[in-house]
Parts: sequence; C-alpha cells; structure tokens
Amino acid sequence: MTKLCRCLLVIFFFGPLYGAASELDRLTFITEHYPPYNYLDERELKGSSVGILEAMLQHAGSTTETTDIRVLPWARGYDTTLLTPDAVLFSTTRTSAREDLFQWVGPLAAGRVVLLARKDSNISIQNQEALQNGNVSMVVIGEDIGAQKLLESGVNAARMHTAVNNESAMNMLVANRVNLWAYGEDVAHWLLRKHGHDPDDFETVYVLSQDPLYFAINRDTDPAVVERLQQILDDLRVRGKIPPIE
Repeated sequence: MTKLCRCLLVIFFFGPLYGAASELDRLTFITEHYPPYNYLDERELKGSSVGILEAMLQHAGSTTETTDIRVLPWARGYDTTLLTPDAVLFSTTRTSAREDLFQWVGPLAAGRVVLLARKDSNISIQNQEALQNGNVSMVVIGEDIGAQKLLESGVNAARMHTAVNNESAMNMLVANRVNLWAYGEDVAHWLLRKHGHDPDDFETVYVLSQDPLYFAINRDTDPAVVERLQQILDDLRVRGKIPPIE
C-alpha cells in the first residue's frame, strides 16, 4: 500500500471523529445541583445525566472532561445559557413555553414536577381551579420549571416564596414555613432522604407537568453541532450504552 493510500485511509476512518470532537470542544456545559440527575458529591460531579454526557463526549473523542462542566445556581445557569452561544444547560425540562428559547438534545430522562406537601397538613388540590383559588403558600426556585408552571396555571405570584436553592426550599417545607414545594418529584425525594427526612412523611398533592429532561442549548449555537450531539445520543441509546427512557 502506498503512503498516499495509507494517508487517505487515516482521513477516512478518523477524520469524522476528530471533526466531531473539535465541534463538541466548543461547547460550554452548565449544570446545577439536581440529584439524582446531576449533583456534586464531595466536589465530584455525579448523576445519571452526567454519565450520559460523559459517554457522549467519550464516543466523540472530545477532550472535554467532567471537571470542565460549570456548576451554577439554576437561575444563573439558565440566564447564562439563554445569552451565551455554545452554552448547554442540563438537565432541563423541555416545555412548550421554553421550546423556542433553546435548541434541544434528548431526552435524558422522564420528568415529573409536582407540588409536595407535608402529610400532616392534609392539603388536597383536585384541579387547576382549586390551585388558582386556594390560599396555600408555595416555595419555588427562580426560573425553575415549578415556578413557571405555577404562573402558567394562573397562580398569583404573591403566593410564591422564592428560595435561593433546592435545599433552602426543602427546609422551608420541612419547617412548615410554606404549605407546598413546587419541584421535581424524584429530586425532592432524593434531597429529603439525603438530609435525614422520611419521604413517606410527604406527599404529592398536584402534578404540574410530566415533561422529559433534555440538554437545552443556546439558540445561536451551530445547528450542525446540535444535530451531531443528538446523533451521538441516539447512537449510544441504540447500542445500549446508556439507559432507555422509562
């Protein structure tokens, strides 16, 4: 085989991989403390969505590592992704209200956002009208899907208390300073267990949404890069390298 042929073979087999890697290396990945999907454990970033991203980057031959992922408070990460080309925020609930704000790659996981109450509060919310007209207080995170869904449902913002983070929101509900916590159900239960509370002492009294979690990507990012990310995710799922969405 001539030297020229060997070079052409190298380009044929490895060129697309290196190209994909350089495309992905342009991206800035942003996440928050949202267990069990993405969270810091003794300064190490873990979670099912982090594992999916790691598999995608490895598949593409990217030099980006977990330590390169920025961990920010949710509202700051959300606003940064809205304003910064090549920024990617995860895990983000994909909803109709957010659809045109980002480009999307996923799904990463099923999502269920609820209103959680202490069982001893005996709160019951049967429908949206009862949600709108009730006098119960709620804690939310700024720019979080729980807050957005409550506003979309016609709940007066004056009834909502904005916490700085999810642990603060949890503590407000546990201490009975608010009646309800609007948040991801799986995440709320994880946090309660983590901090020594029994999730069975709390109950879901209303489901706000059941929308999947995605990578949310800034609108000005090259669509070809977004498409490449989706292709990698789909390929890994077909190969059984990442779990299916249940």
